[in-house]
Amino acid sequence: STQGFFPRTTSSLMPLECKISWRACLMTINSRTKGRAGEQEIVRILKDELRIDIRRNWMAQTAEKLHCDIMDVPGWAIEVKRHKTLARSGDWWTQACAQALQCHRKPVVLMRADRQPWQAMVSLYHLRPEMHDHHPCTMSLESWCKLVRLELDAAQS
Repeated sequence: STQGFFPRTTSSLMPLECKISWRACLMTINSRTKGRAGEQEIVRILKDELRIDIRRNWMAQTAEKLHCDIMDVPGWAIEVKRHKTLARSGDWWTQACAQALQCHRKPVVLMRADRQPWQAMVSLYHLRPEMHDHHPCTMSLESWCKLVRLELDAAQS
């Protein structure tokens, strides 16, 4: 009999959201998968655009909460968000700033809503320090990559 192999009650092993509803559990799993896929997509794009070796920071993400998704772009702490909408971009910006502060880098949120192009959210101060304006501004991922490529080229010369 397989009855002993598959216990009738596994509620003590389930996360709370799974106890509430199986749909919520599937949504949690799907959002993690979507986030990981978004990070992998960004890594491929950045490797091509910036011509440097980029990797996901997955070990630090699982060990500590305040770590960036990608640390391989010199000077930048990259947080990647892949969601249905960008309605929580303010929260993501706050998270990215806290993470960047810890590792002494500039924050950037690379984000994409479903069926939309990637965008980059950066501090206006990091684009134009003389303005003394730390509000976030959003641009295309392509534009952000061009800015970073200029920084990298200037650092090498």
